[in-house]
Amino acid sequence: MATLDIDALRIELMRDILDTDDLEVLRTVKRSLTHALAKVKQQQVVREEEVEYISKQEILNGIREGLTEFYQAKKAGKEQKTLEEILNDL
Repeated sequence: MATLDIDALRIELMRDILDTDDLEVLRTVKRSLTHALAKVKQQQVVREEEVEYISKQEILNGIREGLTEFYQAKKAGKEQKTLEEILNDL
């Protein structure tokens, strides 16, 4: 939704709220808004928890595996890429 659409909707809601004199309607609107905001906040927390992290052990295992492959290739006499070539591939 574009910023102008969001601002227009906010203004429309504010007008409707300001024009309402019924206390029960205002309480219902407040409860609904509070509930909707809490739901949005909960969804944000869930999304943040979904971020994948690599553990220290996984990093060390990857380094160990790479070094093992390097030394095996060196023993077999295979030509290795330079660091510059590896970085250029990325």
